Amino acid sequence: MKIGVVLPTYRRLASAENIARAAQTCESLGFDSVWVTDHIVVPTAHLDSFGPTFFEAVSVMAYIAGVTRRVEIGAAILIVPYRNPLLLAKMMSTIDQLSHGRVILGAGLGWLEAESELMGVPHRDRARLADESLATLRACWEADQPDFHFAPRPHGGRRLPILVGGASTAALRRAVHLGDGWIGDDQSFEEMQASLAQLDRELQSAGRTRDGFQVAARTGLQIVADSAAVTASPSEKGWKSEEFVTAGRTPFRGLREEVVADFRRAAELGVDHLVFEFPVSRGEESMDLFETLASIRDEAGV
Repeated sequence: MKIGVVLPTYRRLASAENIARAAQTCESLGFDSVWVTDHIVVPTAHLDSFGPTFFEAVSVMAYIAGVTRRVEIGAAILIVPYRNPLLLAKMMSTIDQLSHGRVILGAGLGWLEAESELMGVPHRDRARLADESLATLRACWEADQPDFHFAPRPHGGRRLPILVGGASTAALRRAVHLGDGWIGDDQSFEEMQASLAQLDRELQSAGRTRDGFQVAARTGLQIVADSAAVTASPSEKGWKSEEFVTAGRTPFRGLREEVVADFRRAAELGVDHLVFEFPVSRGEESMDLFETLASIRDEAGV
């Protein structure tokens, strides 16, 4: 199971120095990936969730390509309707070339209606816009005879992976038909299990299996000596679809032995890539948990 960390591009620790330090620390500890998340503007009503500073996601991906050598560079989640699809295709393939084939595009619709309005994107049309954009990306990167010349394409002729985000049947269907995988966000194991069951139904309907289809999960990390000390993040509110919401303990926050067990449980469910958001918005923000994560990964043995 691959392990990644979301870079501190927003909230209290957001700075150029911390972004570079986090990326290089992940690489030195043998983690597999670093990730950015995406908002363009922060409506005043959501200032507590995101903080006033939010570094632009694609720009950070390009920056990280230059200060690392091995880790994959992912977006979880890039809001596809906010960007012209031809320009987005060019930016992603350029960074993939500059990083020698390390880009993962996590693609989503954007849940914050106030931001969509500020960006001039009709919120009700964002699913259609995202579907059109994802099809355009593939055409730019892979079509044999496009109507226009497009280069560079992804590094080495590889298939640049697109993981589709969202916790709804529509999002899972989009992942199966337009993506190479699915990435869930801050789900309990019960919610994840329900989502994966629906994913398997969608794959079967499309004549596919999970073989070669990536399953990623973005989550928090908080290690406490007392279960009563576990905290929640304000950014968890608002985006979550009600379709798969169930009761259940929030994983990867708790006593060390609980978190070790959570690693093993995620592996049992078939999660291929765990993405931790501890420097920014899951529990207590901290730049001091990298070594802890590495040791827990080793202890879990997955």
